[in-house]
Amino acid sequence: MKRCLLALALFAAVGAAQAHGRDAHFSCDIDSRYDFSTYRNAFVFERKDEAPHRITLGGGRLYVDGREAQLSDADRARLRDFENELRRLMPEVQQVTTEAVEIAFTALDEVARALSSHPKETIAKLDKAHALARRELQRQPSLMFSKEREPDIDKIIEPILADFVPEVTGGAVSMAMKAVFADDKERAEIQARMERMKSVLEVKVDARAKQLEPMAEAMCHRMERMDSIDNQIEYRLPSGDRIEFLKVKNRKTSDVL
Repeated sequence: MKRCLLALALFAAVGAAQAHGRDAHFSCDIDSRYDFSTYRNAFVFERKDEAPHRITLGGGRLYVDGREAQLSDADRARLRDFENELRRLMPEVQQVTTEAVEIAFTALDEVARALSSHPKETIAKLDKAHALARRELQRQPSLMFSKEREPDIDKIIEPILADFVPEVTGGAVSMAMKAVFADDKERAEIQARMERMKSVLEVKVDARAKQLEPMAEAMCHRMERMDSIDNQIEYRLPSGDRIEFLKVKNRKTSDVL
């Protein structure tokens, strides 16, 4: 099963807020067997590992490997409902994903300023990766289910994390050692530096993440409705299997302060 990018977006949207505690947060776990893309006004679901390899949905019609499927009136209505929900979902995904990426890089930037041994160099790398991530999201907005575009995102994120994690870890260890051997004045400066980071994160990250949570939750519910419609489709693939565009598991968990 293929974990969709929406799951990552929703995780990022609520994850930053969890660092400072919440009464509860709502999240979804969304899987699909298909790569998702759009072609003109149609939605295309593809997979390479088994037949059928391409399912196209548009105007209440369903094409399986290029052949139109014979549908009942009830299934045609269900597919129209699914299609309408999907059209509403796409701009929401783009908005939440973009904002989640902005929040994540804002957090990384502030941590780098406070903990990195070489903050200017680290921030420059983060800024470059941030710009690349923005361009990739603008170039390929329909990343809801697709795995095809994820390697491009990985190429942007993985190198910066490979550099960033040891750099920040080393800086944190170095700062801790300085605090052990510092005098009262130096120790107070280190404490003030950490408090500034915490304050900035609360303003720039925590508040934005909290504002994003209702939209992320609404998207989870929309995906849940789509899953319900999907489950009611009576048509079966030539193999006898259900289409099953997606699976959604929603959960609400409490955070401990």
